[in-house]
Amino acid sequence: MDKEQIGELAGIIWRTLNEKGKLSFEALLHETMLDSESVSTAIGWLAREDKIRFDEQNGITAFYVYHERYY
Repeated sequence: MDKEQIGELAGIIWRTLNEKGKLSFEALLHETMLDSESVSTAIGWLAREDKIRFDEQNGITAFYVYHERYY
């Protein structure tokens, strides 16, 4: 897997989260139909780029798109 492929996977995950809102890892697997390695890699890319946030409740981590707001 190269940077270009990872970037494409990250785009799929970002668009899914932007459209659907907060989703768990399992929900991302279901919604995108990607394998767990691809979803994990894309989440890492997006987290490193500060494009997504994490929310953990009752032991379940959910991911959501972070939108910067300037006032």
